[in-house]
Amino acid sequence: MRKFVIGGNWKMQIVKVDEAVSVAKEIATALEEIDMNGVDVFVAPSYHALFAVGQAIKGTKLKLAGQNMYFRDQGAFTGEISADSLLDCGCEYVLLGHSERRRIFGEDNAYINQKVKKALEKGLKPVLCIGETAKEKADGQTEAVNQKQLEESLADVSPEQMKNIVIAYEPVWAINNKFLNPDTEIKTATPNEADSIHKFIRKWLIDTFGNEIGNTIPIQYGGSMKDSNCEGLLSIKDIDGGLIGGASLSAAKFKPIIEAATKLYQ
Repeated sequence: MRKFVIGGNWKMQIVKVDEAVSVAKEIATALEEIDMNGVDVFVAPSYHALFAVGQAIKGTKLKLAGQNMYFRDQGAFTGEISADSLLDCGCEYVLLGHSERRRIFGEDNAYINQKVKKALEKGLKPVLCIGETAKEKADGQTEAVNQKQLEESLADVSPEQMKNIVIAYEPVWAINNKFLNPDTEIKTATPNEADSIHKFIRKWLIDTFGNEIGNTIPIQYGGSMKDSNCEGLLSIKDIDGGLIGGASLSAAKFKPIIEAATKLYQ
């Protein structure tokens, strides 16, 4: 079976270091009670809390991720963070191409591709986020949009390198962000919708990188997964975890999702 990957993207929701450390410790403690065989769990705090959280969870089952990364090693790049800085904080994963980065901050596929290749070069595991907007969905462009994002964001990435990449499908219309969806009713993808697009992504991965590699790449679902719907979504064959927003901000909400993944893996 493919490994499940459950990630908590804290975005800019936890703004104080002490609070970030406290939540991370609570999640790490909760994981001690769970058989984590076949399941990776990470949290992605804001940059200012990365080092402190990394120190707090060192030696636990909880892993650390960066929310973004620049593709240069060092230099006069105000407001950016390098792969080496993420590694120095203890990161194993890095989120790249998140819909908020694409839609609010204007990052395109070519730019994200540079980040993906740099992360791989440095030994970080990229979590490549893809997904369509409500309008693109309504226009019947779901598959075309996601295929373009995959093709261009993964340009020049080898099959061997793909072993270290996670894909996160996050339909923009299912993300509770008023800046992304000011006039859209937020909906979680139905099991049929999630099954259809995850099958499409899996087929693309197999066609592009071969059956052996394509079948081993985890594909997360990243659109408002929570304790009430996680079991149904994670039961779908080609869903291998979740990229969780609000439900990752406390151990009480995050733990049931992790437990559902561990039970399904067994």
